[in-house]
Amino acid sequence: MAKHIENFKSWSETIVSDVAALEKLVEATGAEGEARRLAAGALSYLVMRLDLVPDHEQGIGALDDVMVLRVCAQLASGHGLDSLDGDAEITLSRMANEADQIADFLGREFYDKLRQYCVKLAETSVRGRTPGQVIGDDAARMALFAEVDDEIKKTVPVIITDAEDAELRLKAYLTHKLK
Repeated sequence: MAKHIENFKSWSETIVSDVAALEKLVEATGAEGEARRLAAGALSYLVMRLDLVPDHEQGIGALDDVMVLRVCAQLASGHGLDSLDGDAEITLSRMANEADQIADFLGREFYDKLRQYCVKLAETSVRGRTPGQVIGDDAARMALFAEVDDEIKKTVPVIITDAEDAELRLKAYLTHKLK
């Protein structure tokens, strides 16, 4: 039954390069504003106090983070990412494609709710900054990037001892919070 959890766990291992690609999108003045706000919203999600799955939740606390990054990358990809350098564009395309696995895991109804949640992140204020402020203000952007970097440094490796249990708990958290 636990066919998804190992994939989600592997995403936590690429979080540094995933974040770097999203940061490049935030800084890409040639990219569409909506794509940049979605990237800033995804990064802001990493430092939110109350996210979909509590970060302290054993084995699964970081998995909602990597899922949100992928859904936001998928949403941003619809706004053209041609202005990015090759590495960032490749990483964001990979992330966008991986988001389809989340749809398979959650089912279409809850995946659509997760997408709606991610769209709202593009306008959500986190730590006193909206994504619009992050893309328009160098100091706000650098503060967010520093906070995200600190958060990633504090993140411990995802250890899952019971894959079926972890998958059930992850799905329960997400479907409950996205109702």
